[in-house]
Amino acid sequence: MKMAGNQSQLAFSLQKIKDLGYKLTPQRIEILETVIESDSPLTVQEIHAAIKERHPHVSLDTIYRNLSTLTEAGLVGQINLQSRDSARFEFQGKHHHHHAICLSCKQSFCLDECDVSGAFKQQMENAHFKPVTHIFEVYGYCEDCQKEQDAAV
Repeated sequence: MKMAGNQSQLAFSLQKIKDLGYKLTPQRIEILETVIESDSPLTVQEIHAAIKERHPHVSLDTIYRNLSTLTEAGLVGQINLQSRDSARFEFQGKHHHHHAICLSCKQSFCLDECDVSGAFKQQMENAHFKPVTHIFEVYGYCEDCQKEQDAAV
């Protein structure tokens, strides 16, 4: 069941890349397959290691460039924008969402609701600003890390 879903997500993604005028390079296809198949968000290094198994000459710079393109296309989402080194990437596809990130253990949690308020939209209109996309991250401490902090006090 999951395999059919993955194929559907890949087909959707490849069509979107074509529709946006991007080239369908083997590296982009490999990166998409890797993030689609993953059960959790991956670091650039994890994506690079997975792809190097099949394509040993793919550089880390190539991975970064393609992730940037796939993020611009709205297919891949970056989690933890505070640091390029600790950022993780996941397949977004058609599902726009945000994250809460634990400052201690770095675990992220999906926030499925995206309620951009009327006041926020009005501020954009007043500034004559046309947003294309947005990213929202909440930083704090997960339940386990809160318990560890309380125990340490």
